[in-house]
Amino acid sequence: MITDEFRQTLARVREAIDSSEEWRIFNSVPAGVSRRPELDAPEEYLDFLLAADGAIMGSVVILDRKFAEKAQALISPGMVEVPEDPGDWFVVGKVNENAVLANRQDGSIWTYPDMLTSWWESRRFERVAGSLAEFVSEYALGPGYLRITGAAESDQWWQLLCQLGYV
Repeated sequence: MITDEFRQTLARVREAIDSSEEWRIFNSVPAGVSRRPELDAPEEYLDFLLAADGAIMGSVVILDRKFAEKAQALISPGMVEVPEDPGDWFVVGKVNENAVLANRQDGSIWTYPDMLTSWWESRRFERVAGSLAEFVSEYALGPGYLRITGAAESDQWWQLLCQLGYV
């Protein structure tokens, strides 16, 4: 669930990124859209877009409204296997180059965590969070970042999270 506290956290991260030219080069948490997009997407993703029109947080990306619709082709039949009907899934982003999907039925977030295999060839497809807000809080803005991305502690985004006191 996208709460006021979550929105405030995104705003603090946006301010930190904007304060450093170095951080702005590869990271972005733009302002949210002014109106709820007319997009066949999970409610929580649409709520996220009101807080931030996508985000690039180190190796974790949440798609902006412009790319979200196009990205759905990634789960077309023949492109990637999901354990259920492809229509039950919505691509919300990526970790490194691995797609991150929201289950349309319950809002849970799933990905292909095997960093040594291309996601479309992976046999592992796992639930990593109960919601998009939980995923972003744990893996983009929290202690799970290093684990899910395979990044080193010297990673620029990790250093920003440390500076902000989030990890």
